[in-house]
Amino acid sequence: MIRIVIAVIGVLALGGVGVFVSLGMFPPALVQHDVHKDIPMAPAAAPAPVASPLGVPAALPVAPLAPAQ
Repeated sequence: MIRIVIAVIGVLALGGVGVFVSLGMFPPALVQHDVHKDIPMAPAAAPAPVASPLGVPAALPVAPLAPAQ
């Protein structure tokens, strides 16, 4: 039983030290610096033109299986 109490107190103490270190040792900067820069983005590529209107199958190149007689 005493081991569990000591373990719980240890976990809480480590948590308290972690909070102090994360919040107390590193205060906010006095002068805020810009972190993000505006990067110009390339314009989006134009969509490929539609080869044939909808509903009309496109012509496929066909090679004969046997020479014509």
